Amino acid sequence: MPPNTAKELQTVKLTGQNKIAVIVGGTSGIGAAVARLLAKLGCRRVVISGRSEARAERVLKLLKDLAPEDSEIEVVFVKSDVLESKGMRAAAEGIREAVGDAGIDYLVMTQNGPPTGLIEETADGCERGFAIQAVSRFALAYLLTTGGALAPNAIVMSVCNQGQDLPDLSVDDLSLKQRLGKMSRTGFFMAQSKRDSVVLDSITEEFDYNAFPGFLKYIFLLAMKLIGILAAPDAEKKLGTGRYFDYKLNPKKIGSWASEKKNREEL
Repeated sequence: MPPNTAKELQTVKLTGQNKIAVIVGGTSGIGAAVARLLAKLGCRRVVISGRSEARAERVLKLLKDLAPEDSEIEVVFVKSDVLESKGMRAAAEGIREAVGDAGIDYLVMTQNGPPTGLIEETADGCERGFAIQAVSRFALAYLLTTGGALAPNAIVMSVCNQGQDLPDLSVDDLSLKQRLGKMSRTGFFMAQSKRDSVVLDSITEEFDYNAFPGFLKYIFLLAMKLIGILAAPDAEKKLGTGRYFDYKLNPKKIGSWASEKKNREEL
């Protein structure tokens, strides 16, 4: 049975631990909620990344208000747009500068690029939703890790809908252009959603732990309440070593396409 997250959160504290968290997409929605939770827990520095300065200003003010009285929280906004590769690199550089030499303890990616049932390409030639939802999550994790921005025992988390399957996905047609016009917009929307899930799961499975200093934990999940558990010393004992969870914190398996190593290698 999954742990009682709400109960666990009553005892979790980060005050005095000098933890640094970065939330990509932290100016609204789930990302802002994660930032608020981290502030309540006593995270030393919370960096939020997003496009809107106005929304960021409101979130940063709230984080300061929510922080425990005995914590000296630092809040930082990094303006970024991860729609295209140039913006992804700029976001990674801005985050590195905001964090400094201390290193990121929690990298939480909540940027939202939902399917639309259409194909709208970026300047990179990548479909917009796919660029944000899948490509930017891999790119930021890769750039920040290889750039030495993560602290020892860092945890990288991504809010996404993992565990879907698209058995006939082709790496030569990640945009799904060959399917366009052959199905309804609703059907194409569902295919895009499954593609995003398959690609993200494949990336997670193929992430080369050996290429880095041995401390990277890459965890994909849907329920951001889990961050409260991950902050607890006995998190691994409670949740095991799995990397995928559903919104009820039950372990979840990836689909057949992502389970095939040859598919992941081609991707």
